[in-house]
Amino acid sequence: MYLFLKRLPFLLAVIVFVASCRKGEMPEEHYFGKVSITLLNLPNTPKIMMYFDGKQLDTIRAVGDGSHFVLPAGKQGKLSAYDAGKQELLADTMITIAANSTQQFRFAYSAELGLKGFIGSGGGGSVPVDSVDFQFSNGLSASFYPLEKYDLAFIFADPDSGEILDYPLVVKGWSKGKLSAVTRLRAVNDNGHVYTYAAKLIDPATGQLVLQPDGSEFFTFGSDNLGGKTQIITVANDAGGSISANYIEL
Repeated sequence: MYLFLKRLPFLLAVIVFVASCRKGEMPEEHYFGKVSITLLNLPNTPKIMMYFDGKQLDTIRAVGDGSHFVLPAGKQGKLSAYDAGKQELLADTMITIAANSTQQFRFAYSAELGLKGFIGSGGGGSVPVDSVDFQFSNGLSASFYPLEKYDLAFIFADPDSGEILDYPLVVKGWSKGKLSAVTRLRAVNDNGHVYTYAAKLIDPATGQLVLQPDGSEFFTFGSDNLGGKTQIITVANDAGGSISANYIEL
């Protein structure tokens, strides 16, 4: 009798576990999800070490289909990328591990190109053929553009009429030295004609347009034939403060 009573808590735990399994309610910690991260092959990218929720995972590589990490489902935490040599935090993003699915990320770091951050939203889906995904890298100099953060507003040329219109989307808090979140814009209209885009700097505090030294209100960005593409737009200014943008197609 004494031995039975001693084992009773263990037997009750087994009964509860079996009952939950019968109901199809396996405890969440018994499920797992996968995070896949690929390092973009950019100039002079150092070794990158990944962490999740403060725990070291492994280095990621710029070859093959990337690095894969299996993590407990339901866990929320920061996915962080560090320069492995300097132990310097480069970027992080908050994620929740979804059961039985894969979240796909790409990571870009190049001091030469002014790139540092995660590429994509982690969904792993392709870009629709009538859309384009952009991320913007802020390389503006403090001498001409002293604010730490700007907002980005967009205009576009209607491909049928040629009319210049405002696009109903604004990127908020575009920080220096970082990549913006993914911005998805329409690439073609209903007639299959391609849009042309430009961006304007906005002072977040006042909502006022920030002019370039020569009085220009906007700068153009992106390539032709944008449908289904993902591009990083690197934005910088020349010695006179004029803004230009280059793109990296992924």
